[in-house]
Amino acid sequence: MRSTRNTDVPHRERFGYRASMTQMYELLRDATTVGERIQRLLKDRQMTLGDLHRQSGVAKGYLSELLHEDADSRRKPSAETLYAIGTALGASVADLLGKTRPTEEMSAWPPGLADYVQQNNVPPEEARMLAGISARGRTPRTAEDWKAVHRIIEMYSQP
Repeated sequence: MRSTRNTDVPHRERFGYRASMTQMYELLRDATTVGERIQRLLKDRQMTLGDLHRQSGVAKGYLSELLHEDADSRRKPSAETLYAIGTALGASVADLLGKTRPTEEMSAWPPGLADYVQQNNVPPEEARMLAGISARGRTPRTAEDWKAVHRIIEMYSQP
């Protein structure tokens, strides 16, 4: 899989689509499948399935299966696949999974995350992704904890 951080997609900047969580929530609200969320994002970004294939490195046939899934044929894409698709569409994995929160207020974020985001100028897409994390075991609670989580995600997200 190749890196998808490029700037030639409409409405995108270096770190992805700069939609607030509220805007993303409105766009994806009531979508019931990953495929439906991808379809809405494609339409919003004025992208084709071929564009998504080229930007994400995910096979066009698999993307088509995701978009046209039904209750009997639901796909379970890997985290790596969701990350590649989300990056190409300027959405987080949480957005694709329907975990986008309806508010942009940092007070609704997990403890310590707002401090980390403000102190480190974390881009909105990445802040949304971090806000959507549900951890097993020890949950991040401080800005330093969130910094460590973010670094690990970035390390494993490199091509």
